[in-house]
Order: sequence, then C-alpha cells, then structure tokens
Amino acid sequence: MKLKTLVLVGASLLVSSPAKAAFGLPDILISADTHGGRTNVREIVHDCRRALHKYLDSQYLLIDALDLKEELAARKATLKFAERGGAEQSDEDMIAESDACSDVIRPRIESNRGMDAEHKKLAAIAALKYVQAAIETKKMVGALTNLNTSQLGLGDVGPVLYLVRHVPPLVSNAVSTTSKLLKYLSANNVDVTEANKAASDLGV
Repeated sequence: MKLKTLVLVGASLLVSSPAKAAFGLPDILISADTHGGRTNVREIVHDCRRALHKYLDSQYLLIDALDLKEELAARKATLKFAERGGAEQSDEDMIAESDACSDVIRPRIESNRGMDAEHKKLAAIAALKYVQAAIETKKMVGALTNLNTSQLGLGDVGPVLYLVRHVPPLVSNAVSTTSKLLKYLSANNVDVTEANKAASDLGV
C-alpha cells in the first residue's frame, strides 16, 4: 500500500510541478461539480484574466468617449498602478484600475451632461465594446464559482480565491453601469441599438 501511495504521489508531481505556467498556477486538473468532468484551473484563470483585460480596455475606450481622461488622471494620482498592459500586471492591479475607471465613469453618467458630436460617435462604439467585455467577464463567474480549490497548493489557492471573491462584485458593478450608461447615451441621441441588443445577455 505504501509503495502504491508513493507511486501515485510521484506521478502527480511529474504532471503538475514542471508546468508552473501562466500566472504562477500549476497545470493540475480538478473536478468540476457542474459537468462531472475535469477542468483545467490554469486555463480558467487565464481566460478570466483575459476577460478582465478586455473589460479594462473597454473602460478606457469609454473614458475617451466620455472625455474623462483628466478625471481619471486625477483619480490615479492618489493610487499606485502597474504600467497598463505590462506583463507583470497582477489581478489586484487590474481590478484596482477597473475600480478607478468606474469611479470616474459613473458620476459622469449620473450628471446627465451633454455630449458633442465627436464624442457621440466614439460613444456608440465604446458602449458596444463595454457590453461585450462585461458579458465575457460575467461568463467567468460561473466557472470560478464551480472550481474546487481543495486540491490546490497553498501557494496557488490565494490567486484563485482572489478572483473568486473579486470578479463577481466587478461584474455586478458592470451590469449596473451598463443599464445607466445605455439610458444616458440614448438621452444624448447616441445610437446604442447594437449595445442594447447585446445587453440582453446581461439581463439589462
């Protein structure tokens, strides 16, 4: 029995240890409760981070459309951020940056301030990109929620749990912002036809 146990442990180390891959997570397979199959944790985390990058990019495009660069610069002056798009940008950096973007976008929407023609054109594009990115990020919530972290090592469980805890609130904020954004842009005669169609997948 002891020999069999040692063989199994050794085999598991050969599978997982060499594959310290993207985001510092081992390439291990764990059970997925919803599908009865096996899910690659590293792949889910990779997809989640990619979705967060897209969402953050959509927020920056929206900030351009709403003419909020100065407001964002003032907000970021009091915070520490990794270089945007840098290879070492952590989950904490991305979510903190996303929160800063939200903090300047929402007041602008709620102010009901008018928009000029140039920014209206960009806003139509930005709104659709924002909704699409929010949808992609929302899809990751289910995948993260269904992960069984009991088989992760102590050094790996922290990054996974950080996403499990922080991505759902980010998505809730995105959904709420989408509803207000589309109403605001419509009131300013911005064409949000495509964005409204896409937003149905968010429940908006």
